[in-house]
Amino acid sequence: MIEKLTKRTLALAITAALVVLPACGKIGDQNAIGQAGKGPVKQFTVHARSTGYDMTEIKVKQGDTVKITLKNEQGMHSLKIKGYNKEVRGGKTITFVADKAGKFVFSCNISCGKNHKAMTGKLIVK
Repeated sequence: MIEKLTKRTLALAITAALVVLPACGKIGDQNAIGQAGKGPVKQFTVHARSTGYDMTEIKVKQGDTVKITLKNEQGMHSLKIKGYNKEVRGGKTITFVADKAGKFVFSCNISCGKNHKAMTGKLIVK
């Protein structure tokens, strides 16, 4: 009788682990945090129009967790950060740890019209 209870308890524990563990640590977007940042979470919402981004500088400290949401106000745009290999498209959010200090150019990675080359800014990590 005790052996049956032990096997049943073990089977339930394994089943619960298989259901719960795969969900741990996910953020809900394709660019989840690789590791937790040491600093606070810095959140930014960038609005994109055919004339450019409304925010051309994003300043954070090294170790901060950065969340960037891109809202397309006019046209289809993205925001790609060179040097971090991160990209967000309109209506989406990316989250990452600013683990490298420096100035990193971001730009639209979707050919969006005659002002496409003006779609630039800088991520500044101190």
